[in-house]
Amino acid sequence: MRHLIIVGALLLTGCAHGIVVLQHPQTKQTVECKHDPWGDGMSSTQIAKCVKAYEQAGYKVTGDSR
Repeated sequence: MRHLIIVGALLLTGCAHGIVVLQHPQTKQTVECKHDPWGDGMSSTQIAKCVKAYEQAGYKVTGDSR
């Protein structure tokens, strides 16, 4: 049981890399760019690529917790 608690705590800590919220000015649709815990470990690069792709589609950043 103790091992499960330790593994759970490590997983939760690994997910806290920040979220960027973007909104499309005309449709008002919102999206989130966030770290994929199963990704390559490059959370800042991963989030930046996501944000860039949405900005190119016309979305604007409305919140950033990085």
